[in-house]
Amino acid sequence: MQCPHCKADNPPNSVRCSSCGTIYPPSDVTITGTNVGVSEAWTAPVGTTLVNQLADRGPIPSGTVLAGRYEILQLLGQGGMGAVYKARDNELDRLVAVKLIRPEYSSHPEILRRFKQELILARAVTHRNVVRIFDLGQADGFKFITMEYVEGRDLRSALLEKGKFPPAEAVAVMLQVCQALDSAHTEGVVHRDLKPQNIMLDAQNRVYVMDFGIARSSELSGMTQTGMLMGTPEYMSPEQARGQHVDARSDLFALGIIFYELLTGKSPYQADTTMATLWKRTQERSRPPIELDSSIPKPLSDAVQKCLEIETKDRYQSAREIINDLEAWQSTGKTTGGRPMSVPAPAPVYWKWLAAAMAALLLAGAVAVRFKGPAKPAAVHAPVSVLVADFANHTGDPIFDDTLEPMFNFALEGASFVNAYNRGRAHKLALQLPKPSETLDEQSARLIAVSQGIGAIVTGSLSRRGDGYKLSVEALDGVSGNTIASADVSASNKDELLLAVPRLAAPIRKALGDSTPESVQLQAAGGAFTAASLEAVHEYSIAMKQQFAGNMGEALKSFSKTAELDPNFARAYAGQAAVAGNLGQLQDAEKYAKLAMAHVDRMTERERYRIRGMYYIRTENWQKCVEEYSELLKQFPADNIGQNNLAGCFGSLHDMPKAMEAARRAVQLAPRDLAARMNYSLFACYAGDFQSCESEGNEVQKLNPSYEQGYLVRVYAQLGQGRLPQAAQIYQELQKLGTSGASLAASGLANLALYEGRYRQARQILESAVAAEIAAKQPDRAADNFVMLAFTEFLRGEKRPAIAAAEKALANSQSAKIRFLAARVFLETGETAKARELSAKLASELQAEPQAYAKLILGEIALKSRDPRQALQSFTEAKNLVDFWLVHVDLGRAYLDADAFAEADSEFDLCFKRRGEALELFTDNMPTYSYLPPLYYYQGRVREGLKSSGAADSYKTYLSIRGQAGEDPLLPEIRHRLGQ
Repeated sequence: MQCPHCKADNPPNSVRCSSCGTIYPPSDVTITGTNVGVSEAWTAPVGTTLVNQLADRGPIPSGTVLAGRYEILQLLGQGGMGAVYKARDNELDRLVAVKLIRPEYSSHPEILRRFKQELILARAVTHRNVVRIFDLGQADGFKFITMEYVEGRDLRSALLEKGKFPPAEAVAVMLQVCQALDSAHTEGVVHRDLKPQNIMLDAQNRVYVMDFGIARSSELSGMTQTGMLMGTPEYMSPEQARGQHVDARSDLFALGIIFYELLTGKSPYQADTTMATLWKRTQERSRPPIELDSSIPKPLSDAVQKCLEIETKDRYQSAREIINDLEAWQSTGKTTGGRPMSVPAPAPVYWKWLAAAMAALLLAGAVAVRFKGPAKPAAVHAPVSVLVADFANHTGDPIFDDTLEPMFNFALEGASFVNAYNRGRAHKLALQLPKPSETLDEQSARLIAVSQGIGAIVTGSLSRRGDGYKLSVEALDGVSGNTIASADVSASNKDELLLAVPRLAAPIRKALGDSTPESVQLQAAGGAFTAASLEAVHEYSIAMKQQFAGNMGEALKSFSKTAELDPNFARAYAGQAAVAGNLGQLQDAEKYAKLAMAHVDRMTERERYRIRGMYYIRTENWQKCVEEYSELLKQFPADNIGQNNLAGCFGSLHDMPKAMEAARRAVQLAPRDLAARMNYSLFACYAGDFQSCESEGNEVQKLNPSYEQGYLVRVYAQLGQGRLPQAAQIYQELQKLGTSGASLAASGLANLALYEGRYRQARQILESAVAAEIAAKQPDRAADNFVMLAFTEFLRGEKRPAIAAAEKALANSQSAKIRFLAARVFLETGETAKARELSAKLASELQAEPQAYAKLILGEIALKSRDPRQALQSFTEAKNLVDFWLVHVDLGRAYLDADAFAEADSEFDLCFKRRGEALELFTDNMPTYSYLPPLYYYQGRVREGLKSSGAADSYKTYLSIRGQAGEDPLLPEIRHRLGQ
């Protein structure tokens, strides 16, 4: 038989071409249970030999318009079930792919049932790495599916061109495929026909998994039958080959074959016929990839082999397990064991709880060890937390008080597994001991170590030796107090003491488990332990104390004085950047961060990562923020502050699942860190994992029963699980925690009243709250409640009070959020000019979020003008800036107004999946769950447009939430739609 690619002759029934390696179409045809042997999903680029032609009609000419909407532009490929075209959706002005069903099949009830099934199942999977399915239509005798158009090529074409992929590139592709499968499997959808031809790569190497053509929901009874072959032989699992029951692990077997091919350029099952390849995978384990190419990292070879286990129980049990191992390899160069095992998923974080701690700990640097030549992955050492106590100063010179300890922290953290416990926090805890202590001596340090789970403490003393000095340190076990190691150094003068610190830390690091040679440690320290004078270092330590105590104005002065004493002292500029950011002086923060980066030779490697990360936080470049902290964690995997900040970056990108994972890892690194656990619980709520949110919120309360934010997390967990009375009860408990607690509780109770349609009660609560906040001189809190009051008045039909409340909000705050929300009120009340003015100002700002707000306002204006097409353009531009939950609500409304019901349904489905984000849209302590109920109304209208009986359920849900209060203006319309 002749190869369709290179035309070489091969033996009959060959699986691959012996010349170019091309897989022959017959083995690549999808086999289905209803019609074994019919090609369903195999597509080929135009110009190659095709399995079938498109019936008698031939290709549809370019320029043809289907259903008065889809203009055919180009034939992309053909398969046994029909052809795929590139087309333009003239209604929504976008490119789509149109999959035509061959005429002889479109009249077949079973085939049509399966295509409808494909649409329903695939639309349930909404993920950035899955090709979106839009609609099933018919026109001019054709039945067709419209789907997302991806400009790119399939993975098979890329593999034929490259031969094989470098390991890092292969992992990058496989991670995205795994993310897609994880999303599908979570919805109960098994692909069943995963292969390179069903995986697309765009120009940015983003992966799209497509063609869930024979996918079936594992939750639908009667849909899974044994004794039938389902899938493509080349990529079938053993259980598929035997005609047995399949589940998500069958997809993981196919993924293993693809991974094998990417790494080696060869199939794991070589045979002369299709049936022989099927038999081999049911009887023989594949040859490990590393045996074909010794340059393939063993952890990746092991991961492939685990995917390809014959028995499903021996494989990975979920795509998430593979993701964990591949990410572990990316981070550390190896998986968790010889044969891949799932590593604990990373842990999430959240900004606001870490603002002060992050600013202080950003400055806690470390000596990074860099080796020349090819680096071999080192065994990952378990994290070790170390608290450096106050060194006893026997010199009588106050310049040494709290001066050398921060520098010793920097030296200790040169070991990637060491985390230096924040001394400012430790001093605060010392004041809370049964016998409060203003100094952090050995006794108080040991008590804190036991209570906080700190692994070791370091004590020290400084004394005069003639004209010089002697500095001694001792490392003690945090629980037993037993000596771990001790060391001392001598210096001829004050300034030499700084240079001696890395030498003093080396034996302590070794005793803690660092195998880095001392000579390498000292070389890596470089200029990071030099300063113009000890006075500069002392002033720096004063600034850090002030910063952690919350005295930001004084801290800024002290950091500035440090920079005057030593203009090359990088840590001084880093401190200025952190404090200026906390004071809202963002331009100054950016300036100081640049000054810090100009003196990189005076910082450790760890500090450089942290300072760059801080710079990206201050400039709100969240993608770069993710990259910087990810790189930090590759070099220093035990850095809990880096892990916390990484979660915050993901949260700011509105990628809450990744934020939650990053926060969980931060908790693993520091289990008793209140801020880390708070972040984890919050991100769990935002990610929709309300049970984890509740359990972690309870842990936060145990750690600090008076922690106000802990009450908010517990409320969110109850709201997410539909327990509104319990949420109200927690708010009432919060009211008793002083002025701040009462203010937070008032906002929460008002929002809860809005959620349930109790608008009069919400107004009463908010009017009292803003009066109290103005009296307490809390303008930002007052602005938040004024804007909520404005929405409340609008919902009550009171336009003038709504406008007045919005203007009062602006008078108290000009934050981007307040301007955005006030503009929405102005639009709803007919004040379009005011909304446009606010939009223009938001658009002029540098950050992405205000620009996105501006786009959303313009989209709302377009919707009010009955121009859904322009609205969609504005909303899409906003989404490209920030993937904000409210963006998808607005996109759904625009699609609804355009009668694009399938697209609207998809957006609203996504909103319900991400409903955790609606709890607190702006992540700033202000609840916003009242935005959720209208989704049920919009969903009902969409389902009506789709002629779905589910519309009634949506309307009834809305009534169950807001019907009892009887105040909502939508109630008459909804009852009319229900025929009541």
